[in-house]
Amino acid sequence: MTFKKIMRVLFTAWVIIFASCTVLAYDDHDSFQAMLIFTLIGLALLLFNHRGRREKSRNQGDSFDTPISKQMLTHYQQAGLSDAEIKVFRDTMAEAKKEIVALETTMQEVPKLRAINLNHDTIDLSKALFAALVKEPDHLQEAAPFLYKHLPTSLQIAKKYQEISHHELKTSDTYAVLDRSVEMLAALSEQIKHDYLDFVSEDVTDLKSTLDSVNDNHDQPDFSSQSDQTIAQMQAELNQIQHDYLSTQAEKDATSAENNAANTTQPEVNEHSADTTEESDENHDDGK
Repeated sequence: MTFKKIMRVLFTAWVIIFASCTVLAYDDHDSFQAMLIFTLIGLALLLFNHRGRREKSRNQGDSFDTPISKQMLTHYQQAGLSDAEIKVFRDTMAEAKKEIVALETTMQEVPKLRAINLNHDTIDLSKALFAALVKEPDHLQEAAPFLYKHLPTSLQIAKKYQEISHHELKTSDTYAVLDRSVEMLAALSEQIKHDYLDFVSEDVTDLKSTLDSVNDNHDQPDFSSQSDQTIAQMQAELNQIQHDYLSTQAEKDATSAENNAANTTQPEVNEHSADTTEESDENHDDGK
């Protein structure tokens, strides 16, 4: 029995014992509180232990730097790998894991390399391809360009770039080499993207075949007539909205024109009244 199993048994016994004592001490308020607290503590420890086991089982995989688990050994055997092939696969993946971690660290520490990673998803794609390889270990050879060329070369250039960029004195040749290194890393990142797409292309092809078979199924309902009706209804509603808008605008223009006409006529009436008043004054003077 392992240490963790022993602790789990002890926590379970703790909860049972103190829960029983809590029930027996129900009449004694102080003792009841104390027993209840100990019971809750034991229950919390038991739940924490159980949660740790569940998280471990959920995230269980091959770390490649520890002895292989029974689960991963079964996974590799079911994929058709022999014992020798399993060893080669785990050694290769252990080295690739170290390179991915080192490349990620280096790219995060150098601003220009960090920009390359952000623009090309270098690390995310490397991790994705790594995970896909773990799921399909029998396809190791298909990832050979990534494992043996693009990934290690990217790490070498990134490390050298980091080292040279820290030089206090740089010549024009140094800057030229650094610029070429950035271009090369960007190109290698694109190669890693193609490596990943090539590796999962079979999955994409399978999905495409599935979609094609669904499209070829004539039993599927036809929504074309319903879509046409919906589009026609939407167009009619838009036309009505446009018509209402134009009618409203026309009414506003007519009202505005009437108001302008009224404002123009009013001064003329005033002028006519003024002329009549002047004429009356003149006639009055002539009478005198």
